[in-house]
Amino acid sequence: MPTHAELASKLLADAATFFRTLAEQNEEIKDQMSENAIVFEQMADLIVNEPQGRLEDTSHSELAGRLLADAAGFFRSLAQQNEPIKEQMEENANVYEQMGKLVADDPLGILD
Repeated sequence: MPTHAELASKLLADAATFFRTLAEQNEEIKDQMSENAIVFEQMADLIVNEPQGRLEDTSHSELAGRLLADAAGFFRSLAQQNEPIKEQMEENANVYEQMGKLVADDPLGILD
């Protein structure tokens, strides 16, 4: 069974891939989405390799939780703007939000 940290790492990596795809498709947001992808990839590595590590005064688990919450907000905003993908983006947002809370509270926990 994967830990919360391992699941969070997978979601962060998936979000990074999504941001890279958006960057390739839209010149206006290319720089921002590429930057997001890098941050999410770095956090995916940190949380899976050092789930109880810290970056300065903040735990990797808290940082991962924040990024997952940020991704949830981004997905919700996409849902509002794009009816064809609204349901999928809302679903993604819910998963990212829930996982963000779980990893922040207990990175080594296992889903029930």
